[in-house]
Amino acid sequence: MIKRKTPESRKRYRSSRRMLRPAAACLMALTAACLISGCSKKNEKIDLSSTHTTAAETMAPTSSPKETESSAGITLEPGIDNAVNSNSGTTAAGNGSGSAVTKNQVKTSLTTYTSGKVSIQYPVVENLDNASDINDLIKKNALSIIDGYDIDEAKDTLNIQCKVMAADRSRITLTYTGTLTVSGGAHPSNVFYTNTIDVRNASSLDLPYLTDPAVLADYVLSADCVYQNSSPELKSSMVQINAGRNKTYYTNLFSKADFPYDGSFPESFSYEYEGDIYVSIPIPHAAGDYVIAIFTPENK
Repeated sequence: MIKRKTPESRKRYRSSRRMLRPAAACLMALTAACLISGCSKKNEKIDLSSTHTTAAETMAPTSSPKETESSAGITLEPGIDNAVNSNSGTTAAGNGSGSAVTKNQVKTSLTTYTSGKVSIQYPVVENLDNASDINDLIKKNALSIIDGYDIDEAKDTLNIQCKVMAADRSRITLTYTGTLTVSGGAHPSNVFYTNTIDVRNASSLDLPYLTDPAVLADYVLSADCVYQNSSPELKSSMVQINAGRNKTYYTNLFSKADFPYDGSFPESFSYEYEGDIYVSIPIPHAAGDYVIAIFTPENK
């Protein structure tokens, strides 16, 4: 219920207003004095410590958010199952965990050629001025095994996987491993080949570029030769195989190793990794089709 004002309440209201006027005037005078005093102290700091409230603490962020960056990294592989480490993995340059590509590195991605029963994996490079020429060369060499082995893509079964051993603005090193089952054949054959590319010239580098074939021949025939995935059985087999081979055989083999492909697919392939030279040696199918010798030059 709303109360209405009576004549008596109006008189009391007017009387109280007359009494408040002097007090109001006094208050206004004090306020003006304070304002004048405050304006004359422009450089005086105001202490706000007493205004720090719990609400302000709640609104303040406890920590600033961190910015994260991610970039696609190059995937590289170490020496394939070398004599010391039997398992291959990825290197720091592109360890598969998204590490950044440095200025000197070349970004790569893998693609696969498929036709009939043939499947060949090979890389495509990026961030190079001559990437188109490099990619044409990589694909040409990767697929040359079809012609070199006279493969019938509709009948013969070929499966090849590629590993990028190294990729920078000087060299790109690739290895290819897989199996070939010829139509009507009882067992698959093991296949291995490599491709080392001079990036600046968009050309393939062969084993004589890495080392002297004659020096390597002496090493392979010696008792000091180290083989990848070596075992007593393998060493024994190689002693028997080398009994029918000599320095001339190996020198000629290594002199003709690696690409470029000239219509005759090389019998031996090589690549360099961390100063060591890995070279494949053909052996009988019953012994595994090929073995890889690991040669460490004296000037390493």
